[in-house]
Amino acid sequence: TDDRYDYTVAWIDMMATGRNLGRSVLTSGGFAAVDDLPAAEQAHPLAYDAPVLVDVPPVFPSGVINKLTIKAFNELWFRKAPVRREGELQSIPAFFHPLDMLGDWNRVYGPRGFLQWQIVLPFGEEERLRRIVERLAVTGSSSLVNVLKRFGPNNAGMLSFPTAGWTLSVDVPVGRPSLAALLDELDEVTVEGGGRTYLAKDSRVRAELLEVMYPRLDEWRAVRERVDPDRRLRSDLGRRLGLL
Repeated sequence: TDDRYDYTVAWIDMMATGRNLGRSVLTSGGFAAVDDLPAAEQAHPLAYDAPVLVDVPPVFPSGVINKLTIKAFNELWFRKAPVRREGELQSIPAFFHPLDMLGDWNRVYGPRGFLQWQIVLPFGEEERLRRIVERLAVTGSSSLVNVLKRFGPNNAGMLSFPTAGWTLSVDVPVGRPSLAALLDELDEVTVEGGGRTYLAKDSRVRAELLEVMYPRLDEWRAVRERVDPDRRLRSDLGRRLGLL
């Protein structure tokens, strides 16, 4: 689909195993021309409207998001998707940020919340990616939002996350048994395949893996020494990983 569309994303049912492992709903799209818009919208084609359809209450019952409810939701979401549908016009927020139609959607995970684990693996490591998906599916550790995208080439940034390959993003409810050990294991699988985790979403990757994930780390540290020798810029992530 990359030859025909600007953007392609797959939602993956991470509770599916066996013959159904990796079943997905694929969505592709490209930018519309002004003439493609309804007449009433052509005067302001870049108007940005992101309506919230419903708000999640401040106090959400704990335990609603569990393996049974996730499996039921995933089954419904997969079955409701059309086998094929083309030519549908969507707004920018509807296509890129569909979750934002649910106000404070993070509250559905309860007071403990969730963490998002996102990695990228280079092309040629598809079997390793399959192993990761299978491990998450078999352990039932993932949740409702599991997204696979194809990345293009990386940029010149020393700590740039994207690289040509596949990026997998998984929302995981906090509090699952053995979650830390599982994600540590998957970090190792990722590193062995020449991949890395997304630092902007990270709260638990081990510092010793950073050197392998980001081979230009020494260049970054040299810049840090030059522009901030007194360490005035600080963050929890920077302290944990020795970045700042």
